[in-house]
This record gives sequence, structure tokens and C-alpha cells, in this order.
Amino acid sequence: MSGDNHKVDYYFPKDVQEASQWMQQYGDKARLIAGGTDLLLWMERQGYHPKALIDLTRIPELQKLEVADDQVLIGSAVTYSRLLKFPALTNGAPFLARAIRTIGGVQIRNIATLAGNVTNASPAGDSLPPLYCLEAQVGIYGAGGRRSLPIQEFILGVRRTALAPGELVTHLSFQLPGEDWQGVYEKLGLRRAMAIAVANLGLLLKIEAGRIREARLALGAVAPTVIRASQAETYLQEHALDEQTIEATAELATQATHPIDDVRASARYRREAVRGLVRRALRAITPEAIAQE
Repeated sequence: MSGDNHKVDYYFPKDVQEASQWMQQYGDKARLIAGGTDLLLWMERQGYHPKALIDLTRIPELQKLEVADDQVLIGSAVTYSRLLKFPALTNGAPFLARAIRTIGGVQIRNIATLAGNVTNASPAGDSLPPLYCLEAQVGIYGAGGRRSLPIQEFILGVRRTALAPGELVTHLSFQLPGEDWQGVYEKLGLRRAMAIAVANLGLLLKIEAGRIREARLALGAVAPTVIRASQAETYLQEHALDEQTIEATAELATQATHPIDDVRASARYRREAVRGLVRRALRAITPEAIAQE
């Protein structure tokens, strides 16, 4: 393919080994593509011109979507639309499914991938807070073989990941929460649909006998990467979920943020957005699940 006199070699590798070989041959002049929704925007709007595009959509391994012993494996070429038709995900981790439904429109979800959202490494990525709460693992293949990293170790900063030259993401995996867990996803954008998050969050609580036994709270678009609000998590495990606890948790979560001013919002606005989103998320927990013994 070519455009504006910029020739781009386009490859369909048959397996991950061949894809890695093409990546090593072209080095930083090559880009992987599955959905390509962000990559094509960079090429069109920012004048980015790779020498080679390596299309992963014909590699059978990367199309895997399966669950075994409540462990979900999502190949890196699996689209959002497929995920939203996968009962193990929609029933077992509905807060992640809700996050996916906020990404673009149907046309985007038909081609974009969950792994693409992760490797894009935007702190505003809609799927990332739920994946941090689920403590997802990122499967990687390269010249050195296969390895796996927790998502928080894979994403290093804005548009930066731990992928070495020639490596590619093969899959994402995570353990489905049990029936004693409740998850919530909240997002604030500048419009009701198809908007980049001003702030977003994932909340996952383990509730036993009316008490919070474990809490995971991940905040997006308020730091260089998605962050876990560890002090807020610890606090929740020690208190009943009443209005006082909700206000204190919202304050602790706000203190964990490191937002910036940009075209979508000021840092101050983002902090207040986090406060409001945490309140909303905690109040969304099913009242009967958290009722006192």
C-alpha cells in the first residue's frame, strides 16, 4: 500500500514466530496491526509513516477466546464485538463489558481489540481500569521465547510498554471474580458517547457476610498510567460501607491522583471528577450485598 509517495510493505504472517521475524527485520520502522484504529489515525493526522505493517488477524493463536477453571484467555486479535458476545465475560466480569461498550461505536468495536487498548498504553484507555482490578496478565512472544507480565508492569508510561524489540502481545488473561465479588466501571467524558475519558475508574470489591474483605480501585486519565489507589483500597477493607466511609474513600482516591491540564480538562477538574466517580461507584454496590450482618 502507498499514499503521499510513502510506500508501506504489508504482511500477513502465518504465526507469531513469523510476525516476530518481520518485526526484527524492520525494527522500529514496523508496526503491528490488528484493529489499527489508533494507528491509522496517527498515520493520517500526525504524518507517521511506518515502512511495514504486520497484520496479526490471520494468526489462529491470536484469535483464541476461551475460559477454563474461571481463567479467561483473550487472544490479541479478538475484537471487542466478539468479547461482548462471550457469556463468560459478560456474565463473569460485567464491569469490564460495560467499559468495552463505552469504546467508540459499533463499527470501531467490530475491528478494535482489547490487546490494542492495552498496548496503546493511553492512561485514558477505557478497558484499563477494569483490567487493573482483575490483575490481568499480558502474554508476550519474541525472539527470547514466551513470557508474561502483570498489566501494571507491562504499561510503563504514556504510550510506553515493556515490549522489547521484536516482541508482540499474544493474549491477555485473568481470573474471573467469584459470586462474592462486585465490580463497577465509571467514566466521565465531554459527551455521552464515543468520548475520551476525562477520568474513569474500575472498582472491584469482595464482600463476605456483609463485609468488604478485599478492595481494588483503579483510576484512569489522572496520572501517566492507570493507578491503583492503594490507601483507599486498604481503608475500605477496615470500614463498613456507609456515607462516612464513601467520603473518606473518595478523598483518599483523590489524593492518589497526579493529573495534568490538557484540552479536555484541568488537573483540578480531574481531581474533583475522581471524587465524584468514586462516590458514584461505591453507592452503586448492591445494597443487600453490603447490608450489615
